[in-house]
Amino acid sequence: MTNTKLLNLSSSANSAKILFATDEWFASAENILSPYPPTFIADLYCPEGKVMDGWETRRKRTEGHDWCVVKLGCGDDSSGPMMIESVELDTAYFTGNQTPRVSIEAMKITRNEQDCNYIGNDDYLYNWMPGAISRLASGKSFQGTGQSTDAIRRAHAACQAVALNTTKQLSGAWITILPMVELQPGYEESRYHKFQLDTNVKRKLVDIGGVTHIRLNYYPDGGVARMKIWGYPVHSSSSTLAKNSQQTSSRQNHAAIAAASTIHPHSLTSSTTPPPSSKRYHQPELSSVLHGGKGLACSNKHYGVPSNLIRTTLGVDMGDGWETARHPHRPAVITKDPVTGLQDTPLMDWAVLKLGMGGVVEKVGHSDSKGGVERIIIDTRHFKGNFPESVSIDACCCSNLSDDVVCASAAAAADNNCSSVVEWFPLLKRTALSADAEHEFLRDDGKMIVNGSRGVTHVRVSIYPDGGLSRVRIYGHPFSKKDSNEERLISHL
Repeated sequence: MTNTKLLNLSSSANSAKILFATDEWFASAENILSPYPPTFIADLYCPEGKVMDGWETRRKRTEGHDWCVVKLGCGDDSSGPMMIESVELDTAYFTGNQTPRVSIEAMKITRNEQDCNYIGNDDYLYNWMPGAISRLASGKSFQGTGQSTDAIRRAHAACQAVALNTTKQLSGAWITILPMVELQPGYEESRYHKFQLDTNVKRKLVDIGGVTHIRLNYYPDGGVARMKIWGYPVHSSSSTLAKNSQQTSSRQNHAAIAAASTIHPHSLTSSTTPPPSSKRYHQPELSSVLHGGKGLACSNKHYGVPSNLIRTTLGVDMGDGWETARHPHRPAVITKDPVTGLQDTPLMDWAVLKLGMGGVVEKVGHSDSKGGVERIIIDTRHFKGNFPESVSIDACCCSNLSDDVVCASAAAAADNNCSSVVEWFPLLKRTALSADAEHEFLRDDGKMIVNGSRGVTHVRVSIYPDGGLSRVRIYGHPFSKKDSNEERLISHL
């Protein structure tokens, strides 16, 4: 059978439907079924972030990976099983946020005895998946939402149950029609990905009499603009395409909660209750550009530059921050360290900031002497589905070295190159972050800031595994000639 005779079984124009999706924070899963070419509007944003024409999930900060279930369609008569010949995936405009790997599974959902009493009843194609009927009946977009752990667990169990009913295999596994493959960024020369089904896979589909549903797996997260499943109905070789049904939108807010700092969600701030960074503090914000701070270098600046981190104002939008591309080598399935509760990953991005006013003077001698870093604020304002899972900060005191040497050393240290000429020491322990909030750390709390009494001229902010920050604010006693003389006197007492 040639492509000209095949139907796009995953097109909404042919009555394909999304029954379940683990996450739809940036863009609804329904977009991936659109029969129209994907579009891109550079300056179009919504409360969750950049508007993308595809299915895009937030950066995965919990265990597992993202997936969705699609009821295939072939036009007016979409209740019967279908055969699949090939798959096309288009990552158009997803240039740093495409999912790096995908796989696709398929299964045939069969009628139960009760459904067999109603010849025209195709409810069985939908009601096996918890929440599918209410999703379809709502007629709304689910952009800006994500499923709970319990909901995902129930949906996965439902997938296993229908597979067991069809294949009689205890594993409850669906038939893999496309093994895990890598996807390229959505530039014009690399956006299209085409795959022919293996002969052995087709044989398995024939053995069960065709399929009615597919499961698209993202490993672990990201976006795809369009998916086309090319095939035909088992009892017919052609069908007439129907018109595209609908396109609606709604916005919901969903925030993740993290620990180990005092968290100030921006959703709870106002002109009368401003965030901590907008209030006066007894020490200057030495990282601020107002005091001579500089954003020097970073490992990745796909969506923003480190100099944005040191601006004096609150972030205007995500573009007014430092955001890296989704890490192309992130694992297919996210796991967490059972001890720390943080992602078990060596992947990270970093940015080097130079403190102004000569940096932070070292705290010497008496407990009441001035010096050191007293407060750190990490702000994820506007980053609701793409904030880093966690952050750490290292520091150095290198007033006698050039910024180029310091930045080269930061890169070497990030690559675990021990030959660095600069001594980088921990300043903020790795700690979890949350969405759209200021995370405040105080040295006096004695929890997360370490080596807070040491002098600092530069900091290296590390985010795990990737993501975006709006601002990084370092507060401490500034170095000056007068302070230097005072410290020398103290040291001789």
